[in-house]
Amino acid sequence: MFFAAACIAAGIELFIGYGWVKAVDSMQIAPSIASMYEQWIAGIYSLLVLIFLLIAAMHYVILASEQSREAEHQTFELKLLAHDAELRALRAQIDPHFLFNSLNSISALTTSDPAKARTMVILLAEFFRNSLDLGTKNRISLTEELSLIDKFLTIEQVRFGSRLQVQQDIEQKTLECRIPPLLLQPLIENAVRHGISQLLEGGTITLRTQLHNGKLNITIENPFDPDYVPKKGTGLGVKNVRSRIQTLYGNEGRIDIEKKDNIFTVEFSFPVQDSDT
Repeated sequence: MFFAAACIAAGIELFIGYGWVKAVDSMQIAPSIASMYEQWIAGIYSLLVLIFLLIAAMHYVILASEQSREAEHQTFELKLLAHDAELRALRAQIDPHFLFNSLNSISALTTSDPAKARTMVILLAEFFRNSLDLGTKNRISLTEELSLIDKFLTIEQVRFGSRLQVQQDIEQKTLECRIPPLLLQPLIENAVRHGISQLLEGGTITLRTQLHNGKLNITIENPFDPDYVPKKGTGLGVKNVRSRIQTLYGNEGRIDIEKKDNIFTVEFSFPVQDSDT
């Protein structure tokens, strides 16, 4: 099809060219060139066909390249949409999970200590006002996340009293690092629920942060009862954090979990950012 079109176009061009040659010769302003043109007519025709074929080939290469770029752009946009939907789904798991556990705690206190139950309700409302506000952002400062954790621990200390102790070793330069909202809270919640609450004497939750080679390193440690068997379906916090880090940072983020000498340790790191983008 393309070859036939090239042949026809070359024939038309050759005919027009020959017409111009005859017209110039009729003016007798120069030696005749029609005979020379006729001798090279086959070669000229072949060259014109080749030129038309090359032009057509270049045209379709350009079209194919543009379509390929458009397809890549659409694929990239779809990946971004899927990425955003996954993050929204992961973040949506956190609030109901924490609320469910908090309401269980309040329910247990309503009969044993109604005053503490009322205090927890007030603190819980304040916590959710802050978390809903920060949860609308892509990134918050570590300072803001630690403030949420302090409110959460205040709620839990109403229930556990002196059984729940907290030790923080926060490197000053990490405080303004930008992190995904509600990233640490579910891990601290796990430390309380599956660690401190299962020990009669309670224990201390340790939180450490460090900035090294452009990455924020965070470690959370808590004592645990090695004989305690978590209920089926628990462990959402660690799974959620692992999925969010993997989705956001890929191979640049990591999370490690270790159980040793009755101490449960979660250590993770990811690249820090200076803005909400």
